Amino acid sequence: MKRACVLFTSMLFSASLFANSIETQREQFLDALDSARSGNQARVEPLLPELVDYPLFPYIQFAQASQAIKDLTPAQADELLANFQGTPLYQRFASAYSVQLGQQRQWALFDEYITKVRNPSAQLQCLTARSILAGGEIEKAYTEGLRLWTTGNSQHAACDPLFQQMIDQNIISSSTGLERALMALEANNVAIARYAERFITSPSDQQQMSLVWTLYNQPDVLAENPNLLKPETPNLDRLVALAVNRLSSQDLRQALLTWSQLNENLPLSSNLQAPVVNRLGVLFAKRFQPDAESLLAKVDPGFEYSTVTEWRIRLALVDQDWVRVLNFIQQLPDNLQSEGRWLYWSLVANLQLGNQPDQEELNALTSERSYYGFKAAELTQRPFSINNQPSDFSPALKQQVQQLPAMQRMYEFYQLGQSREATQEWNFLVSMLAPEQIHAAAHIVQSWGWYFQGIRGAIASDQWNDLALRFPAPFKELFDQASLEFEIEPSWALAVTRQESAFLDVARSGAGARGLMQLMPATARETAQRANIPLVNLERLNEPEINVRLGSAYLAQMQRQFGDNRVHATAAYNAGPGRVRQWLSARGQLPLDIWIETIPFDETRGYVLNVLAFGVIYNTMANQPARVFSDYERAQLAWSNAIR
Repeated sequence: MKRACVLFTSMLFSASLFANSIETQREQFLDALDSARSGNQARVEPLLPELVDYPLFPYIQFAQASQAIKDLTPAQADELLANFQGTPLYQRFASAYSVQLGQQRQWALFDEYITKVRNPSAQLQCLTARSILAGGEIEKAYTEGLRLWTTGNSQHAACDPLFQQMIDQNIISSSTGLERALMALEANNVAIARYAERFITSPSDQQQMSLVWTLYNQPDVLAENPNLLKPETPNLDRLVALAVNRLSSQDLRQALLTWSQLNENLPLSSNLQAPVVNRLGVLFAKRFQPDAESLLAKVDPGFEYSTVTEWRIRLALVDQDWVRVLNFIQQLPDNLQSEGRWLYWSLVANLQLGNQPDQEELNALTSERSYYGFKAAELTQRPFSINNQPSDFSPALKQQVQQLPAMQRMYEFYQLGQSREATQEWNFLVSMLAPEQIHAAAHIVQSWGWYFQGIRGAIASDQWNDLALRFPAPFKELFDQASLEFEIEPSWALAVTRQESAFLDVARSGAGARGLMQLMPATARETAQRANIPLVNLERLNEPEINVRLGSAYLAQMQRQFGDNRVHATAAYNAGPGRVRQWLSARGQLPLDIWIETIPFDETRGYVLNVLAFGVIYNTMANQPARVFSDYERAQLAWSNAIR
């Protein structure tokens, strides 16, 4: 059960009786829900009278309906839909009942209920096409069937009867088979391509497919013989992209050279060029090869692709060629030139070249709440601009939102520790609210201790400057104690936690990281042993007091390992110390801010920038001394002297 939270205003009647009643209802609800899901109707029935007024009562009805869905009459389904109106269950039940009707081939009823489904699944799209066919609209059904069949991946099995009839009637043309085979190979789905190939019957399409297989299996032949492709070759753009992307996994340099040659000799569309050049160009730039700049200049001589241009600037930073840095920044579109990142590097480049800063640009930069704005403020000895705008919605609006049924359901799920269901209710609610209502809802859920959803609410309501909402500082005693114990800056661990989990204590990443500070199991065990912190089982990583201690201990370990440099330690916390050692071995001689800018992992670069900026925000909001870098770290910057 979650920690106690402030109760809804609308529920504050007879507080002591309510507390007993609601706790009893929660226990009864969980019992009834489990019983309903397992089909134990005898256990559910006696509990229902006690739960009729409980906010989550519809979920019991939904569980019961799911068990009996094969036998429900339309009248019963309509009654349930009426009960589910205004909840996420309406769409879930409408979809499930429509699927059931389709599987039973009750097409007339299916046609009625499918109209209630807002976003039909692939299964329902297949059943819809079959219903059209059953209704005698054969041409329309086949048209929809061709749309569903022509995909690079497997389609839902519900389509199989329709597809089989289309095959029997020779509806799938040779060109359609070629299109699906090509789509499949673009998705690296060889099995689907082989299947689709059996429908390719015309000699010209077979010849085209032979070329497709050659380019897919042996893309290097295009480098040796670019005349394989001609201006009149069907699907020219897609074949070039397929071959060059395949070649890039074998020889990235050769892929770029081949691309450059093909682009000179073939009429390739701009829609094709941008994704290919940006992806492959950036991949090559991140290898920091000696010929990287010359090769990027070859594939993008006119600075048409801003993502590539940004990496050409980074390569110039590695060389500390300030003239080139300025020249390349000036090749960016105006909107990118005015971003804090490139305003900062334009400032540093001008200082390195002995030029006076542009005061208008400097003022714009130092007014930013960002890593770059904060760095510029430090250089110019100006106060940090955190641009905080506290919320100003009325108490009446907050009370109105608190009383919404969806908020009450969300609250109950949160109290029951069922965050997935609570999140579904949140998503349902915000889809119906105005921005100012979402803003109020975000503050309400934050008051429960659901900081993660409060942060999401700030974003959903476009309240970027409500820093109390966007940058909460919970578990203060835990962070203070851990920072003293492991001798790290409290705001550092807080900033890492804000970046890692946004204070969702049960957060779990796809890779398996757990808890507030997102610790991997192996790292947690090793750190627990080294720091003498009890970790009986991995479930304890969801406990804030354990997670904060372990995460802070690991941060301190990284700080020691990387010579008291928080930048390198922060990067190691995200990407692993092994990778950071590799980057330092390759480019560790660079000034610290250039090293950050040239971190090859986009995620890690953004992570480091955010953690450094978040630390400034947290310290400033707490009226504590704030700085981006320590004196030791600042001495390692490309430009560390104060300017006025």
